[in-house]
Amino acid sequence: MTERINTIISNLNLDTTELVCEALDNIIKLENLSQEEKILLTEALTAIFYHHDFGDTNDLERLIIRTEKLIGNFGIDVLPFLIEELINADSESAAYLGKCISFSEVKGIEAILAAWEEHDGDDFAIINIIQALASFTVPEVSKAAPKLIASTRSNSPHVKAMALSTIGVLSLNISMDKLDDKVRKSMFNAVFSLLGDRKPLVRQNAVKTLGKMHKKAILTRDQEGKVHSSFTAMLGKDGEHNWDREFIVRHEIEHYIQLFTPKKTLADRYKQSFLILNKHELCHNTFHYEVEAPFIAKKIKPGQFIIVRHSTQSERIPLSVCGWDAEKGSIQIIINSVGKTSTEINNLKPGNKFADMVGPLGVRSRVTKYNGTCVVIGGGYGVGAIIPTARELKAIGNRVIGVIGARSKNLLLMVEELKSACDEVIITTNDGSEGMTGFVTTALEEIMNRETVEHVLAIGPVPMMEAVSNMTREKKIETYVSLNAIMVDGTGMCGACRVTIGGKVKFACIDGPDFNGHKVDFGELVKRQKMFVNEEKRAFEALEI
Repeated sequence: MTERINTIISNLNLDTTELVCEALDNIIKLENLSQEEKILLTEALTAIFYHHDFGDTNDLERLIIRTEKLIGNFGIDVLPFLIEELINADSESAAYLGKCISFSEVKGIEAILAAWEEHDGDDFAIINIIQALASFTVPEVSKAAPKLIASTRSNSPHVKAMALSTIGVLSLNISMDKLDDKVRKSMFNAVFSLLGDRKPLVRQNAVKTLGKMHKKAILTRDQEGKVHSSFTAMLGKDGEHNWDREFIVRHEIEHYIQLFTPKKTLADRYKQSFLILNKHELCHNTFHYEVEAPFIAKKIKPGQFIIVRHSTQSERIPLSVCGWDAEKGSIQIIINSVGKTSTEINNLKPGNKFADMVGPLGVRSRVTKYNGTCVVIGGGYGVGAIIPTARELKAIGNRVIGVIGARSKNLLLMVEELKSACDEVIITTNDGSEGMTGFVTTALEEIMNRETVEHVLAIGPVPMMEAVSNMTREKKIETYVSLNAIMVDGTGMCGACRVTIGGKVKFACIDGPDFNGHKVDFGELVKRQKMFVNEEKRAFEALEI
């Protein structure tokens, strides 16, 4: 590697936007680059695609666009490297790599199709390959049409969905005149046949793709009539079918119809119903909800939370999320009736809707590989909040022990769910009616005596979290607690959720909710939580149940 390349790469500090821009400027000035130099520069530059935490999103977008063009200008010399990187990339980075490959036009298409043959059967690789095709705007990309059509018959719903999405994008980007009538008909039939697929993600992409094909005016009159008739039937307006009682529920079709509505506003594009799909009682006055919230389900990470209003007149309350299904587009929450608002929420039934939900908020829980044991502790309905983190800690190879604490057996929550996320689960009850007699600290002490504990996460009542933190402080065991501070807007603007961590003021909504338990001022937290006790009591007493 020449000295000029070495200097630029060594100064490519991805944590500083200015230094990245300076590196890009210096690369543009280089002349007579060898193939080896291009590949080495490309390897360094593609790291930007995986670096998604620049402070300013606009800065990141500008850097991405500049980087894509710069790598694209290196031409076919870097195609093998880009293809290899594409195969193993995450979804977001794969889109950026696909853009780089598209600058090579026909050669890029040939390279992608060759990779498709080589990795046939690897769904992860095929999804990235299909996504990369969506970046091409040259007519030659039509060579991929037969493979895209075949992919709509994949056993993987994700491959199907990506194939549909790419067909839709290509319908807008290239002239369909380059395809013969037989291929265009096959493409339409493949998309249309998936309107009734059992997976919501596939059905939604089928509808979107038909909308794009219609927008580009590439559907025949008969095909347009076929689509119109199907959607009329789905809405139950043809007098013959009632799809609500058959397969596709009305709220889903109403959402799909909006995809065909011209001039959608930004609000419409990101509209969520917050429909309660399921509800069941875990114990007295404590309920588990599954709520439709696809955009939250797609983005949320363990430890993050949401803020909800059950009606337009209610207060906003923060809630932990105990699980989610990104494919189904739903999240799960646990609500215990402790005051006016939570009691009102628990009067809701499946089919009702929350007025709104905001999220995901906060910083995700600390998840990394430890040498010692990880212990996750849940007190009361805090058990639900530790499950996602426990599952992710275990997934990356940690030994995870879960501890559940409750006053008695009939107040234990989500025991089986935690067992599925941990290597071992210990139950404690104050009265000894189930598991170990005592508190969660009793179980923690027993664990620390028999094995090396390196990380503890505790979520539940403040006294419990404080007791756990005090116990682990002497042994210098990394300990995090989730602070349930009073919260208003959840964005750091109001300052209501301020807490003191290591003598410094932090906001639970944007700096937490997880904090180092050894540095939390629990005394101040308790005082702030009691600020509105009298008002809460009067509100609850006035509640008409």
